[in-house]
Amino acid sequence: MDDVNPDIPDPRDDDDELPQPVQGQVRHQSRSARVPEQVGAGVFSNGVMILTGQYECLLDFVLRMGEVQRVVTRVVLPPVVARQFERALRDNLHNYETRFGTVPRMPRPVPQPADDEDEVPREPGSAPVQIGGTGGPQPPRATQIDDIYHDLRFPEDLYSGRYANAVLIRHSGTEFCFDFLCNAYPKSVVSARVFLAAPHVPPFLESLTRSLQPPEPPGTLDDTIA
Repeated sequence: MDDVNPDIPDPRDDDDELPQPVQGQVRHQSRSARVPEQVGAGVFSNGVMILTGQYECLLDFVLRMGEVQRVVTRVVLPPVVARQFERALRDNLHNYETRFGTVPRMPRPVPQPADDEDEVPREPGSAPVQIGGTGGPQPPRATQIDDIYHDLRFPEDLYSGRYANAVLIRHSGTEFCFDFLCNAYPKSVVSARVFLAAPHVPPFLESLTRSLQPPEPPGTLDDTIA
């Protein structure tokens, strides 16, 4: 027989009183998500920058208008949700064009003729000549991410972003509305609401599709120069 110290309670006697793990499956209704007052008005954006990593996809919605260009909100999506969002946006854009026709393209500025006095005379067909400096003409430097963000105002309270694991898309004839949702117990909440003019959506979709493509495996690119 086992030796038992009567002063120490046997935990086997209290098995029924021990806390048991709580498990459950939560089902969310996105259309009944709570909309916080500070999010309800939404933000307007006319550009999106996409940063992808192994564990997240960052969508930085930008307002490029006026003297100060700024990030108006950052949304953090898990990669699987980002891919679902890409497919949903493609379907939504198709529905838009079925109802309203092809999305108009963004207008481009009309090229302005340069002043004759500022042009450097050169022989017809010759390449532009660099004036000053050392060496020959320099190839254009590839744009770096630091260059892009350097000219943007990025409020510190947006650094961590607004987490979302679902997206609700709506549209009218002129704009799209994105409700980024955080589905978590006990209530689904709209963490960010963003408005994009319809012409901005196709470029956004193209960029999102490219960003979510898996990287090319080594050795698949032909680096041979003919």
